[in-house]
Amino acid sequence: MIVCLLLALQWGGSKYPWKNGTIIALLVLFAVLLVIFVGIQFWKQDNATVPPRVLRQRSVASSAWFGATLGAAFFIFVYYLPIWFQAIKGTSAVGSGIRNIPMILALVIFSAIAGGLVTYLGYYTPFVIASTILMSIGAGLLATLKVDSSSGEWIGYQVLFGAGVGLGMQQVLVAVQTVLPTEDIPIGTAIVMFSQTLGGALFISVAQNVFTNTLLSNLKKVVPGLDPAVIMATGATSLKTVIPAEYYAGVQVAYNSSLQNCFYVAVAMSVISLIGAVFLEWKSVKGKKIEMAVA
Repeated sequence: MIVCLLLALQWGGSKYPWKNGTIIALLVLFAVLLVIFVGIQFWKQDNATVPPRVLRQRSVASSAWFGATLGAAFFIFVYYLPIWFQAIKGTSAVGSGIRNIPMILALVIFSAIAGGLVTYLGYYTPFVIASTILMSIGAGLLATLKVDSSSGEWIGYQVLFGAGVGLGMQQVLVAVQTVLPTEDIPIGTAIVMFSQTLGGALFISVAQNVFTNTLLSNLKKVVPGLDPAVIMATGATSLKTVIPAEYYAGVQVAYNSSLQNCFYVAVAMSVISLIGAVFLEWKSVKGKKIEMAVA
């Protein structure tokens, strides 16, 4: 079921037109399998893979939504920021990974801080709301990166976004363990973690589609004598080897514009994560045994 949707999102508009029979068939098959899956869950009730009574719990549904949108925004930046460093700043694959460290480090530090404060104060909801706010601001700032952006900008913006992700990523798991009875905690935790992974997988495909289509269009404008497919196949780290010097600056601008469009998808996901944050119940974790999952 998920494979059908992923293939449709990845191929649609790039490998095949959206009206192509293959894309339509994949989307129809996904819809049919989804209806069947949901039907089985309601039929089996407590014996289902995802018992409806667990998913109907307000905090579980809110946490799943928040997890999916957070995963989508986070994985888009984890995947596409290194490409930005390679194409725009001319770094190697290893160098681009190193330049991603500010975001990951901020995530780890603020995740630990949030965990300690939740244990002390008892409430996780304020941190999830703060997570949405910081993620949205950080993602919005990252989407403004330009060819001439300084290291201070891309480091600071990553720290802000990473801090937002760190504040909320683990807290939705805490929420599920707080509101559910002991026997339902494994199911609730699995739902949230699956939502985070699924959101990331789906929206990386969406971002890839946006990036590919936008870049093809942009390259046709700035490099009229070169096949855009050749440039895209070359990869971000080897652009200088195939692009004439007089076109290189234009290609960088084309790449930057296309990557900004990808980042806009992450911005949208960060903003709508607020829906999950505001509908979380305000319950204290004090007196509860909470186990933190590895994100």
